[in-house]
Amino acid sequence: MAGELILILRDFFAPGEESLADTAVPRLPALETLLATARRDILARGWRAEFAARFGGGLSLVGLPPAEAVANALLGRSRSSPSPSPSPSPSPSARYWLATPVYYFAGLDSVQLHPAGLLEMPLEAQAALASDFNAVFADDHWRLHATGRRELLLAGPALEADGDDPARFLGSKLGRQQMRGAGAPELRRLAVEIEMWLHEHAINRQRQSSGELLVSGLWLWGSEPLLRTASEARPERALADVRLYGRDTVAEALWRRRAGTSAPLPERLAMMLESTADAHVVLYPTAGLEGATRALERLEEDWLAPALAALRTGALAAVQLLAGTHAYHLRRLNLARFWRARSPWQEALA
Repeated sequence: MAGELILILRDFFAPGEESLADTAVPRLPALETLLATARRDILARGWRAEFAARFGGGLSLVGLPPAEAVANALLGRSRSSPSPSPSPSPSPSARYWLATPVYYFAGLDSVQLHPAGLLEMPLEAQAALASDFNAVFADDHWRLHATGRRELLLAGPALEADGDDPARFLGSKLGRQQMRGAGAPELRRLAVEIEMWLHEHAINRQRQSSGELLVSGLWLWGSEPLLRTASEARPERALADVRLYGRDTVAEALWRRRAGTSAPLPERLAMMLESTADAHVVLYPTAGLEGATRALERLEEDWLAPALAALRTGALAAVQLLAGTHAYHLRRLNLARFWRARSPWQEALA
């Protein structure tokens, strides 16, 4: 039986007006064919909520924030279990946030999150940063934990405060981190103190000497539930073998809850189709130094064009694309909609 391909653009959100005005953006025929012929659904709260609904473990995920899912899966801790670490741990009523290292810079009249400003740090660097943070902020009941993924994990008082996924703001102008909730002022103050602490930190001196983007701050988010009601939990239909490829801090934590099989991201679709899995879930990165447009060009060449060819021959039963706040569902018969106009991809995704 042919399998299903679910392609998730991990950090992609619709391009802004400035991007739409860029005449140098190339056309991507396979992507534009998919966008024109597929059924489109709105993902009001982004692809991670959709991922959680299908693959996150059903009703057990309702009310669980993604940061706490990460704490449970990667650090072996929860609100009801003690920390296995010898370092000081938060109280059982602590709250968790994802802490994404980011690079932003000041322009003439605003602060802008760099288009490649979501930063990866090796585990050793994360551990050193967390150790220093926990020494400096020891009296303030905050604790930072390395995860070995892009996001670190912050534990602290049970503040009602959260922020949005920083990928939504890549390349955009912003004020101080936009946060909401009654505890937002306190969390925002912490974010500002972290900025000042990082300004002359040894981690940044090392990154500067090696030509890497500096860590301007830690973007705090992920303390609100992905799923709020039982009706949102929609476990996938019975499939014998569903595999996850690629990396994402939250998705991997949810995947561990279901004891699913995961693997590194292959370079191209052909390498993955050698598997006999019923479904392949691919976390495809679009935020990096090469830029989103080049990442989508590689997606076109190595994944989408071969996927449409496989769909036509029956080697794939279906192709899904999750991008920002939309999901596109494509089956072989949908490709017969030849009369549908193919708009430039950046307009169709806007």
